[in-house]
Amino acid sequence: MKRRSSDGYILEVSSAYEKEDVPGYARKKLNNTFTGTPGDGFTPYEDLTEAIVLGWVKDSLGAEEVSSIETSIDAEAAAKKQAIENPVNADGLPWSNENDPAASSGGLMPS
Repeated sequence: MKRRSSDGYILEVSSAYEKEDVPGYARKKLNNTFTGTPGDGFTPYEDLTEAIVLGWVKDSLGAEEVSSIETSIDAEAAAKKQAIENPVNADGLPWSNENDPAASSGGLMPS
């Protein structure tokens, strides 16, 4: 967070929404700016909690945007998990068994 030194007013909050769907992972970075001066309901800097600041970020974005971000990142993590667990492409040779020393005959082999 960036704050004004004179009164502790929060000017900027950098945050991220991330989702881990092992082994998939996705993240979206957010940057919210705030303008104004301390007024009614002002919370001094030293009294801020993570929950208070996240509430500001969500209020600033709006419920619809928060839901859209969460849905998008959740889907991206799930898609990455699916791609890792069920790859479209694979490497290898059907006649080569790396765990069988007898399968290695030496000589020229395709690469």
